Amino acid sequence: MSAIAMNPPAMNGGVPFLGHLTSFFKDPVGLLRKGYQDHGPIYSFRMGGRNMVVMLGPDNNRFVFQETDKLLSIRESMPFFHKMFSPDFYSFAEMEEYLRQRAVIMPRFKASAMKNYVPVMAEEAIALCDRLGDSGEFDLIQTLGPVVMDIAAHAFMGRDFKEKLGHEFFELFRDFSGGMEFVLPLWLPTKKMRRSQAAKKKLHRILGQWIAQRRAHPVEPADFFQDIVASTYPDGTPIPDELIIHMILLLVWAGHETTAGQVSWALIDILQNKGYQAVLRDEIGDLLGSSSGADLSWEQAIAMQKMDLALRETERLHPVAFTMIRKAASDFEREGYQIRKDDWILLAPSVSHRMSEIFDRPDDYLPERFDTERADAKVESNSLIGFGGGMHRCAGVNFARMEMKVVIAVLLQRYDIDLIDEPRPIAGAGTYWPEQPCRVRYRRRAIPDRPAADIAARAAAAGCPMHAKDAN
Repeated sequence: MSAIAMNPPAMNGGVPFLGHLTSFFKDPVGLLRKGYQDHGPIYSFRMGGRNMVVMLGPDNNRFVFQETDKLLSIRESMPFFHKMFSPDFYSFAEMEEYLRQRAVIMPRFKASAMKNYVPVMAEEAIALCDRLGDSGEFDLIQTLGPVVMDIAAHAFMGRDFKEKLGHEFFELFRDFSGGMEFVLPLWLPTKKMRRSQAAKKKLHRILGQWIAQRRAHPVEPADFFQDIVASTYPDGTPIPDELIIHMILLLVWAGHETTAGQVSWALIDILQNKGYQAVLRDEIGDLLGSSSGADLSWEQAIAMQKMDLALRETERLHPVAFTMIRKAASDFEREGYQIRKDDWILLAPSVSHRMSEIFDRPDDYLPERFDTERADAKVESNSLIGFGGGMHRCAGVNFARMEMKVVIAVLLQRYDIDLIDEPRPIAGAGTYWPEQPCRVRYRRRAIPDRPAADIAARAAAAGCPMHAKDAN
């Protein structure tokens, strides 16, 4: 440790013992932005008995991701995870065990596996449209949240599970997710903690029964769940049922908490920017023509490059995981500042994503800034971290982006949609979903009938290997 290293500059204000706890829970992003404006990319504040050190910008993001499991601990940063899952599960297991578990999950999100999920996503998106009918109103989170859960249940557990237990699974899962508690002691018998633990027991029982059923009666061809049930570790060791249950719960939990909010914000951004909405509609029309979208392929979804830019810009502007946390495992020095063992380290995508030295016109919606083929594109490594980074980056990020592409493409193809309510982030320090109600009004639109040959030519130009006969 350098003799001249200083403590990070501390934010003013706060109250005895509580520090900035009240301010953080009232408006966390506002507090974090004020700290950056007053002190720059590294500063600290007190929250209860904890010293929080905020690190902002791509270089600090990179440092934190690289030092996770070394100078920084992810295992101690979210104690609620241990109670919701297990202290030796996934990111919170020792590194050797984490890598063994990761080796089981990651192949399920490679391109070869992803091709099987797109038809499921399209089916659930079209089922949503069938429920919506020709016109009406709906609240984004209340409507799109269950669709995200339906896609996860269908893709990860199978059609039979989704059709039999879809609604019950959704309700249990919302109670289970209430176990995310960062401030209050986890032993306090709060209502949401009791409901979370009760839901956990029911989910374990239900999933345990489905594992037994799939072992007794395997499905052919094997789906995601069948593959997991039949999987072994790389060394051939069988995977315990409890670990399979944790894996399913993690994928659905993480996907729902992030994707439900992110797809809602993405649609909001598109509806508020009519010019780019027209660009997306042209792209969708070029790839799908007047087809229903029921046969939407992985190749077509991949070719929606303008949609991909829109999703990345929404991730930048509205990261629903607005902070990420680690805990210092030892003393170290960073940029001339002393960081002490047991300090809490905060990354804040909600602030880093709007730093003017990183992004031009940071508060404007400019999806083309992520087009790497443009000469003026500026995409710095670790500048976009809505899904994390490093070894602990969200395993399902490509699944989530594909899911959002499909749902939004189907909605834009079929409906004219307008916002009713002024969108704003939900108050408090929870996942940064749009505040409810955030309603839209929709009405069925006529889908332009484009010649099949024209669709095929445009799709091929966009990187989608279609033939004219496929476009009918």
